[in-house]
Amino acid sequence: MNAKLPCDKTAIAFAVSTDPVTGTRTEYHSLKDFAQSCIDEQNFKVKPESYIFSELPEYNCEECEALPLVNPQQLTEVIGYGIRGIAKKYDTTRTPYKEIDSKKVSFSIGKNGVFASNTNNKYTPYVLGTDNIDLFVQLAKAGEAIVLHKDIDAAYQIINNGMPESILRMMVGFNPSKHNQDLFVQVNESFKTLSTNQVKQFFTEKKQQIIKSIESDSFVQPQVEEMPADKKADTSGSWQAPVSLRNDTLIQSKPYPINELPEVVREAILATAEYVQAPLAMAAQCVLASISFLAQSKVNAPRETNKEGMPSSLFFLTEGGSGGRKSSCQKLVEIPIREHERQKNDEYKKALEDWNTKSKTIESKEFAQWALDNPRPTDPTSIFSDITIETLTKFYIKGIVKNASLSSDEAGQFFDGHTMKGDTAKSALGAFTKLFDDGYCQRNRASSDDNGTAYDVRLTFNLLGQRAVLAGALNDQTLRGQGFLPRFILTAPESIAGQRTHTIEFRKKLKNSHNDPRLTKFWNRCRDILKDELPVLLNDSGEVPYFPVMQLSNEAELLELEFYNECEILQGSGKQFEFMQPFASRANELARRLGAVLAYFENRSEIDLETMRAACAVIRHSLSEWFRYSDIEVADESDSEKLIKYLLTKCKKEKTNLLQRTIAMKGAPLQIRKAKEFDPCLNELIEFNYVRLVTINRSAYIELNPALLK
Repeated sequence: MNAKLPCDKTAIAFAVSTDPVTGTRTEYHSLKDFAQSCIDEQNFKVKPESYIFSELPEYNCEECEALPLVNPQQLTEVIGYGIRGIAKKYDTTRTPYKEIDSKKVSFSIGKNGVFASNTNNKYTPYVLGTDNIDLFVQLAKAGEAIVLHKDIDAAYQIINNGMPESILRMMVGFNPSKHNQDLFVQVNESFKTLSTNQVKQFFTEKKQQIIKSIESDSFVQPQVEEMPADKKADTSGSWQAPVSLRNDTLIQSKPYPINELPEVVREAILATAEYVQAPLAMAAQCVLASISFLAQSKVNAPRETNKEGMPSSLFFLTEGGSGGRKSSCQKLVEIPIREHERQKNDEYKKALEDWNTKSKTIESKEFAQWALDNPRPTDPTSIFSDITIETLTKFYIKGIVKNASLSSDEAGQFFDGHTMKGDTAKSALGAFTKLFDDGYCQRNRASSDDNGTAYDVRLTFNLLGQRAVLAGALNDQTLRGQGFLPRFILTAPESIAGQRTHTIEFRKKLKNSHNDPRLTKFWNRCRDILKDELPVLLNDSGEVPYFPVMQLSNEAELLELEFYNECEILQGSGKQFEFMQPFASRANELARRLGAVLAYFENRSEIDLETMRAACAVIRHSLSEWFRYSDIEVADESDSEKLIKYLLTKCKKEKTNLLQRTIAMKGAPLQIRKAKEFDPCLNELIEFNYVRLVTINRSAYIELNPALLK
């Protein structure tokens, strides 16, 4: 019997019923107490004198239907009740009580779940799924194990995932299911007249018919093709290790060539990766992007056909999963650049305040000339995380910005933004490539005050994003073929999540990370560049050109020539880069640019052999990443992966390593429940050492590799 708990002001009541006559308030602090007191579980009804609807506390829910709600992952666990029917209000001042109002109600007590009944009997021979609530109530009252869902196929899937393999799954309804029709039992209106015993007999017969059909089907259906003798599973019981089903593991990611980089750069990368606990490649891209931003406004890279060279700007793109420490890398590496930005911003605010104060003292007739002689201060911000090409072009033309960086750890903002979509995409791509190639941009729009041309402007990209975000963009043929993506240096390192544990010693070291000489030396070099304290480069006439060219040494030029020829040969028919010509043909240009950036940062007067070797190694790594990335599957799991995931889940739940093949096919993901789709997936799992077929009592069973169940 239910124990009616005294009212405890400190406890949260599970449900409340207040008697309108006596005013007695009964609180239920567990589902068990509530059910015992208020629910007739035999007849699926609310018991008399149950004022349990919180929105209508004076209405009696007696005789309303009460259907159990169960946990869809554990069908034996009742977690609530769904109540529906007519709640009535009575005039209690009269005897007998007189009904004065009634309202249709539908509400739940407890947690939300799926409607199910009698599913807690582990010895039940079958479980039914239906999409009709009247059938559900009839069959529940008849003692049948049944699950209700508005989609009958979903009801079947819930049963399939929540019941033991030994229990047969069936569906019953007035309208046929879309899937597993051989497990569907169709009824008509006359079914509602059957007695409880007749219902039992009806489904017992249907169960036998379905089992016979399944067993017969297991011999009629095309069997999994016979494996060649050299690939058959060893019947002695030994198994080979499973081979990955993912295509992206067929081409392994190569290590980022940090050992080739100059010492200060290399040590900064190692320190960043250590403290942030990020992949080395991710730290390397952030360090090189910062150097590119600093150097691009100081020097040009050498170009074979132009003595004035070309911009040394670089575009970087790094793939990293959520929680991969992308933003943390950027923040640590860019500390001196952000400090400089903040200082310039403070100076700008002070200058703007002074300008505004002074402007108020100028008479209106003199203001135009005064404003020409005393231009309004401009915002010095040069590092942007989210800016359109239209706005950036305007800033360049107006002279607000000369040297910029688009640095964001949310690459999706860029690739999925307005600029890169629809009609604006082509013009945006053209503008970005002009900036990269020549440091030049132009705007010519009707009725616009922002028209004009800007020369000698620079832009570095440093984008980091998740694979799910980058996938579409990186395999977009327009972005690849038109030359935008081939200008990027790419890396897609493997995640190190799960390896980033802390020790007490590491925590102590982390607190003092800003004093690590590997970082302070790098930061100090950055500050020297920001303060223009590095020696300037002179041209052949002994003059200081606007953008001096960082030339190649003789040895470096020979190495660059070899690299150029290497990339050209690999574009030939049948070669590695045959289908990556836009990327391979730009490789030597990127190597020259990176060489110039590294040489300037190292305070060298030319790109020497070691610096050029480092640059070529990084670009070679990028090419291999582009090649690898083109083969990475970024869509949903393959059908074979879905199948093995399903088989594993079922086996672990049932604590077995065997599943009957025909039953497994019935419960497999929807798209592979027919033999012509199921068999190829099963063949692949057999070939890659995940499963094998065995015969027990003339029935085919799927046996899982024991290594998967450990």
